[in-house]
Order: sequence, then structure tokens, then C-alpha cells
Amino acid sequence: MSAPTHHNVHNDAFDLDVAIDHIAHWLPSQGPIKDFIHHNTLHAVQDYPFHEGVAVAAQVYGAKSYLPLADYLKRYNEGRISDQALEWAIAQANCSVYQEESLRSSLFEPDGHSHYPPQSLANHGIRSAWLNHLEIDLNGMVHPVMFRLLSNFLDQGISRWAMPKPDERFWDCVLRLVQNSLLPLYPFHQPVVRQMLDAGPDQVILNCLAKIVGDETLYGQYLLEVLLAHPGWSGMVRIIETQPNVLLAPRAISLKELLAVELACELAFIDKKYGHRFLQIAQLPNLHAIPLLERDATKPQVPLKMRVWHEAMEWSLHSELLLALREQAPLDQATGHAPKVQALFCIDDRECSLRRYLEEMDSGIETFGAPGFFGIDFLYQGLDDVYPVAQCPVVIKPKHLILESTDTPQSDKSDKGESLSTMHFGAHSMLRGWLYTQTLGLAYALRLGWSVLRPGGQLPGIQSLSEVEAHSHLHLLRESDELNEDGYLLGFSLTEMADRVGGLLRNIGLTKQFAPLVVVVAHGSSSVNNPHFAAYDCGACSGKPGAPNARAFAWMANHPQVREILRERGIDIPDSTHFVPALHNTSRDEITYFDQQELDKAARHELHSFQHSMQHALQRNARERCRWFELGPKSHKNEEAHRHVVARASSIFEPRPELNHSNNLYCVVGRRGLTRHLFMDRRAFLQSYDPNSDHDGSILVKVLSAVIPVCGGINLEYLFSRIDNSVYGAGTKLPHNVIGLLGVANGVEGDLRTGLPSQMIEVHEPARLLMVVEQSTAIADQAIAVLGGLREWLDNEWIRLVACDPVSRELYLYSSKGWNVAEPASGRPLPVCSRSEKIIVGQTRTIPVHELERRHG
Repeated sequence: MSAPTHHNVHNDAFDLDVAIDHIAHWLPSQGPIKDFIHHNTLHAVQDYPFHEGVAVAAQVYGAKSYLPLADYLKRYNEGRISDQALEWAIAQANCSVYQEESLRSSLFEPDGHSHYPPQSLANHGIRSAWLNHLEIDLNGMVHPVMFRLLSNFLDQGISRWAMPKPDERFWDCVLRLVQNSLLPLYPFHQPVVRQMLDAGPDQVILNCLAKIVGDETLYGQYLLEVLLAHPGWSGMVRIIETQPNVLLAPRAISLKELLAVELACELAFIDKKYGHRFLQIAQLPNLHAIPLLERDATKPQVPLKMRVWHEAMEWSLHSELLLALREQAPLDQATGHAPKVQALFCIDDRECSLRRYLEEMDSGIETFGAPGFFGIDFLYQGLDDVYPVAQCPVVIKPKHLILESTDTPQSDKSDKGESLSTMHFGAHSMLRGWLYTQTLGLAYALRLGWSVLRPGGQLPGIQSLSEVEAHSHLHLLRESDELNEDGYLLGFSLTEMADRVGGLLRNIGLTKQFAPLVVVVAHGSSSVNNPHFAAYDCGACSGKPGAPNARAFAWMANHPQVREILRERGIDIPDSTHFVPALHNTSRDEITYFDQQELDKAARHELHSFQHSMQHALQRNARERCRWFELGPKSHKNEEAHRHVVARASSIFEPRPELNHSNNLYCVVGRRGLTRHLFMDRRAFLQSYDPNSDHDGSILVKVLSAVIPVCGGINLEYLFSRIDNSVYGAGTKLPHNVIGLLGVANGVEGDLRTGLPSQMIEVHEPARLLMVVEQSTAIADQAIAVLGGLREWLDNEWIRLVACDPVSRELYLYSSKGWNVAEPASGRPLPVCSRSEKIIVGQTRTIPVHELERRHG
């Protein structure tokens, strides 16, 4: 969502549509939980510089902007914030001599309140002041009514009966319930409200605002404060209004209809208590002292002391990588020999350690990183899928549909007897439901208890995370250019396949010296008790496992005619090279291989050797992950660690099946040689890119257009959810209930929670992403110049960008004013170790970047 222009929400004559469009920018942009896509939580203020935007958001939402001062002081005393970083942060603040003198004198003075949120519109605005004056808990009365209406209207499958009639809008549905119900729909039966409902939503809003507010210049502010009282539902309605295809069962609703129903509900409760005579907002005695959006909230007040400490913490962490890059030996020169195996992974930071272990174990394995949809954008419908789902980044609108089929006859599911797991999906009636509850409820309870006490290694009811069978195949080659009934092309043409395969191979710099075996490794995650499961899958696949994309890419790259087209374009894939798709389950550290039937004897032998190395790498990876888990095994046995991660992913009482992207900090865009000998503690997104094949920055533009919003969105959502989990995050998972398959709420009547739950971010160090691009500043400038709207991520420093010269290894820090030499804050020398397993022993916190000793021969 583009950032708003910060103009007034009212004109001389109040325009309701303009006001709603403006205030909608302040709402969360998190869609339904089935497609959990990471994004910048504070997208509404992204047109401000980072610290100013955070300050504005704090004044609107009532959130904290930084960690408590005690946290920064503790890091400083432990040596994790260096004096050099502190001096660098003071210089970045551009404060006056007097401000700097005052700052230095107070820098180490402890206090327990400097990080507290300021007075805000959400908590101290005109609506809050008015309700305090009236001494009425309007939210406690209105929200249960509204949330029940919204959750039932928008329900995506939990309820057995749909509340709306086909194609019925939210306003019409509520109006029908008010006018036709045998029992009155409380509190809309109040005469003052019931009489005005026939006027339509626009007039209802204006009538209610006239009675409640009384001053047109305050209308927009009041509407915003109404929506900010429940940002989760407000944001969800806006997403559904603007992107109706996010719901599998369509629902017609708008913010205007939501506001009309809610204001009518408010007026009904006020009328019930006070009658027609009550104090309007415009008549409040201290109105001039209440913060207003345009007058106060959008004028940032950045706390200098907290800004400096936060910048110092970030620069200390960023310097660890910059120092390692600067002090490393030059890149190894190409030997002219292709490696035994090349493995293509997603750029996901969780694959960082797995790639490291593979390369440590076998120098003949070369790894690459690319967004996990592997450049193949399509809608995918598997054998058991009712609807096709997008397998590509959310910003891409796929035009192709891929169907899965199998040569194995499918058993008729209707012939199967009802089991305990499928009983509730059968025909339903009130009597039958009551009988099931009385008879089978005990059996469910016993099975649940057994699952809690003895979690099994298998996931209940899930045959395979990849949702594809070993002998199924995808219909990839298009046989006709006619669109189907939904307007999609069924499959790809050979030229389209070559475009996508060749585009990805050029982006990652793999255009020659192909290994005999290229393994395309997608990723997904499995867990039992985790409504946020989509946040653990592949973000580049719209929160789905990437197995279909890996299978599609491998099939296309193996196709002889696709290779012939690529050969004409300068990419010669030898006939002896075979692509094999696979899926890495990041919670269980298991891997599944697909479509091996076409491999010859030599390729099968090479794959068997790779599988052996991969299995050992997965076990070591599991042990590295286990150091974060409080209940993880304390021994140094990799097999025991692997058994533990499998068990916790299958446990119904485990709220932390994995810690996902916790502690993500770096994104490196460059050749693997830049980071191959570095231990980065699973904190780096790794995008392959060859600077020598990109002389005009055109490839870099494509790469940055993908990695900036994806990696930057992940980083900032973790950062803000960690800074203030009560406002920007979802709180603890433990009381969460899934509401209508849309989102989670605390209990059944709370607001939808946005952001990340505390179990995903509790160990996260909230620092902005450092993106290092291996390229000269001149070519990087050419790429940045054509980034369009994404440039504000860099210019406003929502992420930091450093260019690493591919020849000299000099480092340059980007700002909107140009490039400056990056001088890392070297608080301690770069640690060196022989192998990863020695580094992690006894470590339960983030580990600084280490250099791994290079092995020769």
C-alpha cells in the first residue's frame, strides 16, 4: 500500500468519501491469516525518515518507539554496543552543539519512562476525552455487537450456516436483521436509530456525526478514532473492500458500511443512557488541549537520547558483518571446474545455516539463493484443493493456472466410513450435532489429552507438507491459448518457460559451469498448534510451501526444447545436467525429493551422495536451532537434537514449533564467495548475484525490486512486533482463538490481532535490515534511480544499504545525499573458528559474525 499524503481530512464542506480514503491509510494492511504476508507495519508513515515516521506512528497509535533505556545500557555494559558506534550515532543525529552537550551529559542517566508512548489519538483523542466526560464505556458495549456481526458476516468456513444471503452486502444484511428478526437486534431497535437506517449508510454516518460530534472539522478525526479502537477488524475490512479476491468465500463490505453500523450502534447506546440530550464533542471544555491528527500527531517529536542509543545498537550489530567483509581475503578465483552438485535455495534466512553446513561438509557442493517461487508465478490447484492458490509474491498477479494430476486412481472418498477425524464434515443438523457432542466429545477429549502427553512424530491428517504425491505430475505445457472460464491460461508455452528459467539463472549468475546435478530446494513448515502457520511458510509463495514452484522450475529446466531456446540466448545447459526438486521442512529439518524417475544412473548416484550430505547437514542444523529452545536437549548429539525438533513440530502444546525469522538482520546480494566462509548465526537473507554480468544495473533492479519489500517487510514486522508487542504485535498465542478463518483474537469478542505473536519475537534483537550489495556505487546508483516507489525504503532509511565494491572490497554506506565510506565500529577483533559446531557450544544468545577457517584441497 502506498504511503499517504499527509493532508487535512476535511475541506470546507465535509466530503465523507475523501475522509474515509485518507484515514484508511492509517489502518493495518494485514490480510486473512491463510495468506500471512510480512510487510512494514508502519507503511502509513514510510514517506517519513525512519525515526520521524516511528515518532508519528507513536503519536497516532499510542505505541512505544524504542526498547527501554535499561536494555540499551545493559548492552553497552556487556560490550555489545561499542563506544565507536555511540559516537557514530551521535554524529548521525545532526544535533546542535548545545543539544549534543546536553545529550552527552544525560546519555547514561537511567530512567524508567523515556520509552513510554506519548499521548496519542488512539488513547487520548477527542473520542476518549468525550467518553471520559460522559462516564460511559462505549467500547465495552459496542465492540461485542460489532465483532459478532463482522465475524459471522465474513466467516470463511467455521460456521455451518452463512449469515449473509448470496451477494448481500454487509449494510443490507444488518438492515435485514434489524427489520425482519423475530427478536430485535440489540441495540438497533432503539427508535432514534431504527428510524434513520432506511436513509442509507452515507446519511446515517452524517446524522450520527452531527449528533455526536457537532463540528464538521472534527468529523474525520472522530471516524479515525472509531476505527483505531479496533484496528484489526478495521484493517481487515479495508483489505477485503479493496482486494475482494483475498477471500475464498466472497463478502461485500466497505469501511463506510462498517462505520455506518458502528456509529448507529454508538448512538443507540448513548440514547439509551442519556436520551436525546448529551454533551457533544464540540462542546467539550478542554477541546483545544486534545491532540488532533493534523495539528499535533503528524509533527514528529523524536526523542534524541533514545534515537542515539537505538542507532548505536544497530550500528554495533551491522558493523559485525561489515568488519568481516572488509577483513576477508579476496574471492577465490574461478578454477574452471564445475562443482559436483549445485543447490538452489530460497533467500530465506533459515536456509543460511543449512547452506553453510552443506558447504562445510562437502567442498564440491555450491549453493545459490533466490526468492523461493523461483521466478515461476502461477495459480496452483493440487489434487485435494478446492480452490487454486497463488504461488508467487503478493505483488504479482499470476495469469497462469497449473493443475496437478496423478495416474493412480483416486479412491472414492464417499465410500469411506466416517472416522473420528472426518465425522464433523458430514451432513449436519441440530439433533445430529447434539448427539455427536454427547457421544464423540469424550473420545475427542481423550485423544486430545493423549496428544498433549505423548506427541507423536507424525502430523495428524497430513500425509505430506508439500501436498503433492510422489507419482503425481503437473500440467505445465500449455496446449491451447484459450483462457479458461476464470480468465487464466492453463500452463506455459515453451517460450514463457525459457523466459522464466533463463531470467532466474541470469539473476543469480548461474549461466555456465553447470554441475551434473542441480537440486532446487523449496521450503515450508509444519506444525500442529499454530494458527500463524502461513507466516512460517515461503513469503515469496504467498505464505505457501514452495514445492510446486520447485517442481515446475526443475521440469522446465529439464525440458529439451526449453534448453534449446536458452542455448540460443547464451545459456547452455549440458545434456548431462539434471534438475531435481526438493522441499525443506524448516520446523522438522526434513527434506523430501520429487520427480526422480527421469534420472540416469550417474545422476542417481550423485543424488544419493547429496542426500547423505544433506541428512547430516539437517541434523547439524537442528542442533544449531536447539540452542534457542528452553526444553531443547543439552547434549551435543546431532541425532538427539533432530528428534527434538521433529517432536516439537508435532506437539499440540508447543507454541514455538520454530522461531522462524527471529534475529533476521542482514541481506547480502552478491556471489556466494562473499559469505561462504562466514558464520552469521542464521541472520542473513542470501540472494545470489554476479556483479560482473550486470554492467548497467538492469539485473540489480530486478533483484532489489524483490528483496527490498520481502526482506525489508519481514525485518520491520519483527522489529515493531518486538518493540511493542501489545500494539504492533499479536500478544501471546496462548489465549488466541481463530475467528472465521480470518485472524486470531483473544477470546471470542476481542479485536483481531495484527503483527506477530510474542512466541515468534521474544528473542529477536530489533534492528533494521542491513542490505549489502556487491556492486560498484556507480552501477548501484543506476539501479536505485529506477526503483520507483521502493526508493523510499532506502532514502528514508527504513533499511540500510551498503555497496561492497567487487574488486577493492571497499564499503560505502548509502544515504539520500550520496555515498560515504562505511567505517565499521570495531569494538572487538573478528573472531575466527575452524567450524560452526564449535561456535554454538553453550551459546543461548545471538552470536557475533565469525570467520570460518578455509580448508584447501
